[in-house]
Amino acid sequence: MTDTLNRQHYSFQTIGIDQMKAHYLFTEEDAQKLHSLLAIAREALPEMQDAFYTFIFNFEHAKIFLNTNDVIKKHKKGIEQWYLNLFSGQYDTAYFESLSTISETHVKVGLPAHYVNAAFSFVRQFLENVLIDSGDIDKLPSLHKIIDINLDILSLTYKQESQQKLIKNIAILKETVRHHNIVPYVQPIYSNSTGEISHYECLMRIAHEENHTVCSIIHMLQLAKQIHLYYDLMKQMIEKTFDAFTHLPFSFTLNLSYEDIANIDARKFIKSRLAQLPNPSRVTFEILETDMITDYDVVYDFIEEIKQFQCQIAIDDFGAGYSNMENLLKLKPDYIKIDGSLIQNIDRSEKSLKLVKNIINITRDINAQTIAEHVHSEAVYTILHTLDIDYLQGFYLCEPFPLSELT
Repeated sequence: MTDTLNRQHYSFQTIGIDQMKAHYLFTEEDAQKLHSLLAIAREALPEMQDAFYTFIFNFEHAKIFLNTNDVIKKHKKGIEQWYLNLFSGQYDTAYFESLSTISETHVKVGLPAHYVNAAFSFVRQFLENVLIDSGDIDKLPSLHKIIDINLDILSLTYKQESQQKLIKNIAILKETVRHHNIVPYVQPIYSNSTGEISHYECLMRIAHEENHTVCSIIHMLQLAKQIHLYYDLMKQMIEKTFDAFTHLPFSFTLNLSYEDIANIDARKFIKSRLAQLPNPSRVTFEILETDMITDYDVVYDFIEEIKQFQCQIAIDDFGAGYSNMENLLKLKPDYIKIDGSLIQNIDRSEKSLKLVKNIINITRDINAQTIAEHVHSEAVYTILHTLDIDYLQGFYLCEPFPLSELT
């Protein structure tokens, strides 16, 4: 926490307190005007707090964060202190550091910036009305300046936290490429008719050497593409997966994006590894992000190439409102993976149930098989088990586990 605070304090110290005040034309006269309003602000405090908490409890996040009487009591004390400090007349290093501490707390608990901005807007409007009612309209500019300065400090913290996270993620990705830290995980896909495992989906994970943990890479994939490390990560995933299944008898699926398919080097590498794999017909390539496909001819060509190895094709997230559904069906997939958003609430949504039934019928018409993923509860499983779905996958049935544990 100390390091975080030091970074935050450094932010406004780099700008300079006096310079920041100057940017907002905040003068000693503004400080004196605000201090003269302290008694009025204190008198309005109870009304402000009542209205403020009525307002913020419209936010779902506030209900999660302020979930006990003790937490609410502590939060009210903090809000009271911050509110009265607006009119302290002392806007020095200690004042700015207190704002940074508040900002750090907001970021630490994951409070969205939108919530903070909306809360500030509420307080600003409330105090505007107080000053208008008291006849202190001439002091409104000073009020706006100090609130804008407060927002600036809080925004700095959010931006800096975002920048620090970006730098950290770039370092993680570079470390992963350098030390081959990709760890393949697998999740079983079950036959709906027999309950037996049919095959395994392979999932990319990153091993963190520092704390000996493994995490999903999904939230960093776009960044990996932006800094041109994605292919290196995917190559690691393919190498480690194929190496493991060389000595295993099971069938498996490997996820590919349109970017992988459009990458000539990636396609050559995939074909070279398929040529080395015993019985490559065990491999199904699951095409992700199909809404990003810009050239279907490229995808058609890739499918023709891997069909030479008798591999199969699955389309991911089918039914998620694609406008290019006709083109997807022209790919002649062997499997259709029904969009998880339809599966997750199928026990509560008649519309989802109808859409899933329609997808099953479409799949039958093109001689493909259906896979329902995101089976997360007994209620969902029970409904899917009664439908004409071929395969089921999800945490309710089995969570992903390291490929190294598969025997």
